[in-house]
Amino acid sequence: MADWEILYYNAPFAGRAEFVRLIFEEAGVPYTEPMKTYEETRDTIMNNKLGGFPVMFPPVLKRGDFHLCQTSVICKYLGEQFGLMPKSEEEKWQADQVNATIHDFVAEGRLAFHGKHWVGSYHDQKEETQPYIDWFVKERLPKWLKHFELVLKNNNDGNGFCFGEEVTYVDLALLQCLRGCEASYKKGFESADYCPLLKAFKARMEARPKLAAYYKSERYAKHPQDTNSMM
Repeated sequence: MADWEILYYNAPFAGRAEFVRLIFEEAGVPYTEPMKTYEETRDTIMNNKLGGFPVMFPPVLKRGDFHLCQTSVICKYLGEQFGLMPKSEEEKWQADQVNATIHDFVAEGRLAFHGKHWVGSYHDQKEETQPYIDWFVKERLPKWLKHFELVLKNNNDGNGFCFGEEVTYVDLALLQCLRGCEASYKKGFESADYCPLLKAFKARMEARPKLAAYYKSERYAKHPQDTNSMM
């Protein structure tokens, strides 16, 4: 079989590809990121130079002639491939729900930093978008975090994983979501005393041997957590 590849911007931030990386890291499956520049990534993917089934935006998962985009879909697909799925049929669908909700949260959290121009740089609109950031921290952040606190509490009273007794792709997505939230909304996250289970979950997940090794590795050092995108 061909090697797994993640096609994403070769840039000094984690971005959406971090959700995908964490699955490979936890599963212990090798992967490469062959794109050399931001421009190469955009040109290859958005101009359909990969051929085959069309994909629109990075990250793109590639293995041979197989291509797949949409981060949440890639995560679910890799969960199936690597045995990181809940056991029951009902929980698989509930996991799909939580996965979609995580990526909705990330998308909304990102937009607060881009209130003037949603695809422009945050650094070009800091003053204009600050009211959106303040509103998000006050009105929206508690709603999202309280929901995920309830999701976690529903299984083993919040002292384990989102589903069952073993880690799933959804746990990895929630971990990255929380890391992005903490980095981008540091004061809001730190003062959120209504989600102790989520904070304990984050610490447990970060301490898992393969993930802890990854966070100390050169692979992670190339793509540190961004502070103005939830990614």
